[in-house]
Formats: sequence, structure tokens, C-alpha cells
Amino acid sequence: MSAKPRPLFQFSLQGLLVLMAIVAIGLGLYRMIGVRALVHYGFLVFAVGPWVAWLASECLPIRMVQIRTAMANLFLLALFIGVLKLAEATLQGPVVVLVALAAVLLWTPQYMLFFVWRVGERT
Repeated sequence: MSAKPRPLFQFSLQGLLVLMAIVAIGLGLYRMIGVRALVHYGFLVFAVGPWVAWLASECLPIRMVQIRTAMANLFLLALFIGVLKLAEATLQGPVVVLVALAAVLLWTPQYMLFFVWRVGERT
């Protein structure tokens, strides 16, 4: 039995709603508390980076899994660089080591689940 082809404009409504909620909470924290709260919110999004990247890539209207995975990897790279710059601007000490260690410890199991073992896809 072969898998059904993915429609061109299929997207995950639940994933889109989760991403919209993430953006809304971030903007609300920035408006109410300020930049430092936004930095901590960025750290929280950073902690679940591969999951957010996977959700964002599944919302794209692209059929090829390889291109969606490449877009998710680009999102992860931008998230890493963005959080690193935010941490350098607001925190003191060896933030490069802290962010890199957090990425290795937090992202490795999530990356394996969503991109290597392909959760939700049957082979």
C-alpha cells in the first residue's frame, strides 16, 4: 500500500495556531514587561527549537520533504543566531558556551525525533 501524495496547499491548522499563539504571547510580554521578558521568551522558544521548526516547516505549502527539512534547518540556524545575539546583548559571562551547550543538550533528542526518525510518517 503506497502513501497518499501530499496535496500542494495542505497545512497543519493546529501548527499554525500554535505558531500564532507563540507570536502573540511574545508580543504581549514585550508590550507589558519589556525587552528582558522578550529575551527570556526567546530562550523558551529556543528550548523547543526543533519542534517549532518542524511545525513551521509542516505549515509550508511544499510537497517535497527534503525542502521542508531544509527550511526547518534554516529556521533552526536563524533561531540559534538570534538567541545568541540576544544573550550576548543582555546577559554577562560566557554566553556562547551556555547557548551552545543548551543547543546540544536540548535540541539533540528533539532533532532526532522530528527530523531523523520522522515522527508521524510511516515508511
